Amino acid sequence: MRSFDEEAPHSTARKEFVNLSDSELNQTFDLTAIRSEVYGLVRNEGEKPWNIKEQELLDADSDKRAEWIFATRLLASYGTSIPQVEHLLKSAPPALKLQMLSKKRTELINQFAGTEAGQHWMMCMKEQDGWKYVAQYAYGANGIQDSGLLDRFMLMLDQIAIIHDVINGRGRKYGFDLDIVSTESINATKQYCKHPENAHLILQMLHKMIDGQTTPKRSSRPIRAALQSGAFCERPSYAWFDNEFGNSCKNDSSSYYSYTDMEKECPYDDKLYDEYKNDFKKFK
Repeated sequence: MRSFDEEAPHSTARKEFVNLSDSELNQTFDLTAIRSEVYGLVRNEGEKPWNIKEQELLDADSDKRAEWIFATRLLASYGTSIPQVEHLLKSAPPALKLQMLSKKRTELINQFAGTEAGQHWMMCMKEQDGWKYVAQYAYGANGIQDSGLLDRFMLMLDQIAIIHDVINGRGRKYGFDLDIVSTESINATKQYCKHPENAHLILQMLHKMIDGQTTPKRSSRPIRAALQSGAFCERPSYAWFDNEFGNSCKNDSSSYYSYTDMEKECPYDDKLYDEYKNDFKKFK
């Protein structure tokens, strides 16, 4: 099996994995929901009596065994790449940070896709519960035997995922308090702003309020506040919301449009919503 230090030659098949759209990048490398899921699995499995868990761990053909081992490894590797990403950010001028991160992400995906394990991950993540098939591939009865290869797989996946999060404005959970809002995102937001010249500042504020939220109601609250305050003159489309904030907040189009429907009674009566409205009033 090819190591992570060796790149496979370019081919049509490989380009399928490297040339990813924004939605495909989110599907493949936004690990927020997956980490939450595997954490629940590890927690539940840890509550089993030892005599039952012992038999699962001794059964090489057990699906549970493979999934539990993969889940613990995925959680254990979480955040190990923060120092490398931090070094990359410190070594780039402010105006070039986004460009440098995007370039590094592309380079890493290129290397990742040049390995059998990386290609397997990228192919499986196109499907629901794709990580479970990777778990079988890695830790099933006939899984990968090279522990060094698995370590490199986990570390590279972690590094790509962290860089992808930072690029998409989710860097604060790693301790990176920086402004990374792409020109494309700003231009896409201008059409909804009462004063388009404020799109950058409004987008920054929305990321601070929405990043890290995990429910549709909470992630929709800042959008409604921006509408009610007059900062937004038009409700942004769900396609815009999904592209900008990804699927980590588990907000589908039905919930999004319901919570931001200004003709319906406001579903928010909390102090935080009032604070959001006041914050956005400066942009009306």
